[in-house]
Amino acid sequence: MAKPSSRGALNQYKDLIGEIRSSFASFHATEKLIAQTVVDSPMDVARMNISQLAAESSTSVASVVRFSKAMGFKGYPEFRMALVGEVSRMAAPDSPHSDLDGGITLEDGPEEVIRKIAAADALAIRTTAERLDAKTFVQVVDTWEKASTIATFGLASSGYVAMDLQLKLNRLGRASVAWRDAHTALTSISLLKKGDVLVAISHSGTTLDVIDVMNEFKERGVKIVLITNGLRSPAASIADLVLFTSARETTFRSGATASRIAQLTVVDCLCVALAQRSWSGTKAALEESRAAISSRSGKKETDSDKSQSQPKSRTRGGNK
Repeated sequence: MAKPSSRGALNQYKDLIGEIRSSFASFHATEKLIAQTVVDSPMDVARMNISQLAAESSTSVASVVRFSKAMGFKGYPEFRMALVGEVSRMAAPDSPHSDLDGGITLEDGPEEVIRKIAAADALAIRTTAERLDAKTFVQVVDTWEKASTIATFGLASSGYVAMDLQLKLNRLGRASVAWRDAHTALTSISLLKKGDVLVAISHSGTTLDVIDVMNEFKERGVKIVLITNGLRSPAASIADLVLFTSARETTFRSGATASRIAQLTVVDCLCVALAQRSWSGTKAALEESRAAISSRSGKKETDSDKSQSQPKSRTRGGNK
């Protein structure tokens, strides 16, 4: 199973504070105290040694070491260096982090709301791309390629991502079904057999319905792929393959939008990679679906359109 034991080289990411905030649900009690201290005063913590941070967070030196390792670092010195770099980026005038850290306020006008949400969405896409593990990504595509049926499952906003994934897979000529509630998924459990795949999508990775559905299908020998933001979440411990997103929440929960965009980024990357595997078959499936809906668009496909969609062949010599 492809699950990272730690965050691994998280200091390469450009949103350390966002990573800490996104992981609160997976932290133990003492880790939450340290995390809250860092999030509340990152500039102050960046100047603290390990003993000072332990005292400031009412924990211990050993707890600070464990927190640093939970965040993917060898120890506190490495974590502190990454935090110093984060603070420097946050202080830059053109940094998107400065918009996110303050969140959206009641005093913000339309221009500010647009700018801050756009910054959150753009940051979610960039940091998600950085967070994706290439090896696991390839394993997911391999699994999809071999599966007879690929089911998708998500609740609330993640449910819309599940539906989007199903639509993309169907257009690629792959058998796929999407469920947006646990009862429907569980009553359809006979649709998937051993060797098939269930793609569960959950931002937190802690939702009980998601966990229950994953467990039921896994007991039947179905391969479980999870797209989540929660690194040490219960869902991540169940899944066979996990792809992690990176989206942080801000005031008024604009992060709910960012999380969906991060999930869609992963979905788009996977579907393009799958399409590359057998492009001739994929191209035929896309053309069939395009032809099927052309009559519904109010514009019928003409012979001219068909000829333009076909690749032009070059003539040789004086042949015409």
